[in-house]
Amino acid sequence: MWKMSVAALLCALALLTACGGEEPLNWTPSPAVPAPTASLPAAEDAPWAALTVADLPTALAKPEDMAAGAADQILLLGCKLEKEIFLYGLGQEYGGGILLRRGEVLTHFDQEFVSPSAPALPELYLTDSDGEESLAVRYLMSADGDRISYDLHLYTWDGAAWSDCAATHDACARKALAEVTTDRDGDRFTLSYGATSAVYQLPDACRSASGQLVLDSCFFREEEGVFTVVLGARLDVTGVRFANILAAIDWEGTDFSLRDIRIEPTTVV
Repeated sequence: MWKMSVAALLCALALLTACGGEEPLNWTPSPAVPAPTASLPAAEDAPWAALTVADLPTALAKPEDMAAGAADQILLLGCKLEKEIFLYGLGQEYGGGILLRRGEVLTHFDQEFVSPSAPALPELYLTDSDGEESLAVRYLMSADGDRISYDLHLYTWDGAAWSDCAATHDACARKALAEVTTDRDGDRFTLSYGATSAVYQLPDACRSASGQLVLDSCFFREEEGVFTVVLGARLDVTGVRFANILAAIDWEGTDFSLRDIRIEPTTVV
């Protein structure tokens, strides 16, 4: 069995200090994209396929390393030493995406893992899903003022390989928009779901504009292994976040659903 090095232990200590507190919430729906799928480990044409454990870094990356975007870099993004789980980000020379390592087993997923404008290390959580061990990872994907967007990836280990359930900002927003209802009555815009709602009073200068609902922020909260997505709601004509859509994430395999959807107003009519 692979033995942990001193450098790897330092990685764990660095991770504990790297994880910060919760940040503000915030997206406009974009065309659907397929969820990331694991690349074939033995794919002969995959640049990462020739990598071995000996080729992988043991020191935790720094945000400035991620910002550099060097094509030839391999970055250690985080680890859970007690389970021998390591997460790496790959430069384009290695095919991009991320590598998940458990012991000596490497699995590749073709996904984004860093925001070029706001590089930050992802946050890792060990969870349990129906008796299967899972690694949940929260990635910061964009940050522009209070419009901050995260993606959540839920990787499940079945004893031999990883699978990925991609609860991304885009995917969560599409599912939420399919459930909520909106109503415009003069200068009042109402967003509702069930018994919960938020009413937004449009300013005089925008009353003649139609206004489109956008969910341009996204944050994920974790409590006892349960993740709650918080989507910030605005009208594009004003840019004022007047409500949050909240829902618990339920997932199985590579798909997820939203549960306990509710609307919380952030402004007073």
